[in-house]
Amino acid sequence: MNREPGQPYEHIRVVVPATAANLGPGFDSLGLALALFNTVQVAAVGPDSCPDAVHTVEGEGAPTLPRGPDNLVRRSMAAVAARAGVELPAVAVRQVNAIPLARGLGSSSAAIVGGCVAANEVLGRPLSQDDLLAIAVEIEGHPDNVAPALLGGLTVCYAAGEGARCLRLEPLDPPRAVVAVPDYEVETEKARQALPPSVPRRDAVLNVGRAAALVGAFATGRYDLLRAAMDDRLHQPYRAHLVPGMDEAIAAALDAGALGACLSGSGPTVLAFAAAQEDAIAEAMKQALAALGVTAATRVLDVCLQGATVTYL
Repeated sequence: MNREPGQPYEHIRVVVPATAANLGPGFDSLGLALALFNTVQVAAVGPDSCPDAVHTVEGEGAPTLPRGPDNLVRRSMAAVAARAGVELPAVAVRQVNAIPLARGLGSSSAAIVGGCVAANEVLGRPLSQDDLLAIAVEIEGHPDNVAPALLGGLTVCYAAGEGARCLRLEPLDPPRAVVAVPDYEVETEKARQALPPSVPRRDAVLNVGRAAALVGAFATGRYDLLRAAMDDRLHQPYRAHLVPGMDEAIAAALDAGALGACLSGSGPTVLAFAAAQEDAIAEAMKQALAALGVTAATRVLDVCLQGATVTYL
């Protein structure tokens, strides 16, 4: 149900998709929304309520995520209010998380975007979508995860002056994403530290061409191009030591019929695109990781064409 700005509300629910960033060669530039969702629900409460008492977390991260002002949803809500120049009223927050934490599927971005969108709705939508994206990028540090979480589909992000610009594309008849999620975490900061300060020119040129081919494949439906287009020389080789089984899982996915495969974000999730045989590809990745002593859960996910969506309850 839609609500006009300024009208009262009982509950606002924001549903945010998971994201896969980089997609191989598109380091810090490309991101794709996937149909696995976190939910942020807010409701008005009395001004004297303690934030810890009115913030609940269910699902992924429930035992460990903070409930007070340090929670990423709360921080993002506060940032929106500060940008709008108003005070955020006291609200109860309920997070229901399906996106696993620290696995390269955008759990932090989902929290940031969920908080930004929820706060903007609570305040009567004083900020534009571009404003929300700018705030989310400031909090996250990189646009390639938050952009598809907010906008859906495939996003192309690039630097413009001191900020970031994002172009949303709607993939043409997109393949499904098969993900293998290992049972260990990779900290984004450690993955960043693993990257060299420079790379050979030939590797940079290779990545430019393949990133362009990848975008073209999604725009035109030429998914036969993905196998070559998803090859990367900028980040995956340097992060392989942090992601045991990455190369083996990618090779197994391709051998099982995947259109292309890569590390999702900074990992450790390995993502493969498939037009058929999704279960066989998932099992092949799982077995390749198991042979190295790595336990992984697998899922088959649709590409999500919608970004964060709002429902009034």
